[in-house]
Amino acid sequence: MAAPPLTAGPRPSPSELLRPYVPRLVVDWLREKPEERHRLVDGTLAMVDISGFTQLTERLQRRGKAGAEELAELLEEVFSALLSVAYADGASLLKWGGDAALLLFSGEHHLPRACRAAFEMQATMRRTGRLRTSVGQVRLQMSVGVHSGPVELFLVGDVHRELLVAGDATSQTVLAEAAAAAGEVLLSHETAARLDPLLLGPARTEGVPLRAAPDPPRRRAGRVDVTGLDLVDCIPVALRERLLSGARDPEHRPVTVAFIEVSGTDRMLAEAGSGALVLALGDLVSAVQRAALQHQVSCHESDIAAHGVKLLLVGGAPDSRRCRRRPRAR
Repeated sequence: MAAPPLTAGPRPSPSELLRPYVPRLVVDWLREKPEERHRLVDGTLAMVDISGFTQLTERLQRRGKAGAEELAELLEEVFSALLSVAYADGASLLKWGGDAALLLFSGEHHLPRACRAAFEMQATMRRTGRLRTSVGQVRLQMSVGVHSGPVELFLVGDVHRELLVAGDATSQTVLAEAAAAAGEVLLSHETAARLDPLLLGPARTEGVPLRAAPDPPRRRAGRVDVTGLDLVDCIPVALRERLLSGARDPEHRPVTVAFIEVSGTDRMLAEAGSGALVLALGDLVSAVQRAALQHQVSCHESDIAAHGVKLLLVGGAPDSRRCRRRPRAR
């Protein structure tokens, strides 16, 4: 019998197309309290940083578009393996910066689940971190910083809604990762005190290394349901246009990048409270977003920092026209 003719299925909704690019936490937030701009979550943060990708990127960029395509394939291969381990323990991916990721574990047993995931991600990296590439063999290594406590989250901005992660828990996580050696999972002292000492290595000034994995019940992250939600406003303007267009091919072109780092968030939280910080961050992010839109620059993403937050601006990507000066009005 002949096979039935292939028919095109219904086109996914914009929210379904954008679902992979919006953190599960934000989806749940919009479903439960979309008007809320601040949320405090008891959980464990794990900051994962991979060393070796920067040098690989520099070598592959000499190959132009072919190098960009190869780099995209390698990134997908490495992070798919790592994130599958994290998702098996219920992780939510909050931030991804090319060669680094910020994971949040919440709910029951969030600390031991985060530690097991980090420990098993290191084992995965040891197995898969030796890559054969067109520019030679490359060895990747990973460092992880972990801190557990109240996590301050902010959903602000008027051009698009940007998730900012700030506060003491974030700062402790950043500092732990910065002090972690390649191949190490380093816990803050406060976090290590909540674990069985038999799982830990010798303490040092910067933190306590994890030497063995806990064994709590699994809590696998399921599929995110976006039915009835509008996720378009959660994606930067330039990126949403490209993602909704269906364009996926890697490109290689000159861009201009600017980082804005804002400090003092922890102090404001301690002295004035979350309400004051919500207003300050909202005004800041909205001003940056409007200026970027006016000058055809992409307000690309935010990142975490010790005692502050970072914003990334990009000219020339994802749309090459976004690095050109706008003509003066006459």
